[in-house]
Amino acid sequence: MRYFKDTTGQVHGYDETIAAFEPYIEKAIENNWKEVTGSYPLAETKEQAQNRLSPSITSAINDEAHQWGYDDIVSAVSYITSTNPQYVAEAKALLAWRDKVWAWAIPALTKVIPGETAGQFLADMPSPPARPTV
Repeated sequence: MRYFKDTTGQVHGYDETIAAFEPYIEKAIENNWKEVTGSYPLAETKEQAQNRLSPSITSAINDEAHQWGYDDIVSAVSYITSTNPQYVAEAKALLAWRDKVWAWAIPALTKVIPGETAGQFLADMPSPPARPTV
């Protein structure tokens, strides 16, 4: 991939392995656009990584609740006042786990490494509880 910055400062990327992009690369050179290959795309900042990874925490929590048959974690914990003891036990277990996850996540997000994948980041997340039976 080759990147060129035009006279307005906008960056354009062209895949040099695709023949259809050759005229665009030539035109960028003819127009004296500055080639910024190697410095673009810009490296992800820590804040960008945090913003990108934060939703993966909520997704992981919701995915677990969904595996237990609930729409999401909000739905699951809403059963905390149910008259069904099984639902109450499940709501309590998921609520306690959600609290542990966020207690882990808040400091973990401050240690995020730019470029880290969601899988790498979530590897240290507290494990979900076993589904209780009443």
